Amino acid sequence: MIRVIIGLILLAIVLFIGFEFSTINSDPVDVNYFIGSLSVPLSLVMVSAFTVGVLVAILVVIGVIMKLRWRVSRLQREVSVRDHELGTLRNQTRSAR
Repeated sequence: MIRVIIGLILLAIVLFIGFEFSTINSDPVDVNYFIGSLSVPLSLVMVSAFTVGVLVAILVVIGVIMKLRWRVSRLQREVSVRDHELGTLRNQTRSAR
C-alpha cells in the first residue's frame, strides 16, 4: 500500500515538473527537415528528442541482453554435456574397481 502511495506521489511530482517545463519552454521553434519545416513549441521538440533517445537506448540494451542470454544458453548446454561426460567417467572408474 505504501508503495502505491509513493508511486502516486512521484507520478504527481513528475507530471507537475513536466507541466512547468512545457509552460516555461512554450516558445515556437522552426524544425527543418528534408521535406519542409514545421513550427512547434520548444518543449515538444525537447521531449521528442528525449523520447527518441530513450527508445534508441532501450533497443541497444535489448540487443546486449539478447546476446548475453544466448551466451548463457550456450554455456548451460556445455555444462550439461560436461556433467554427462563426468557422470560417465565416474561410472567407468567405479566399474574398473
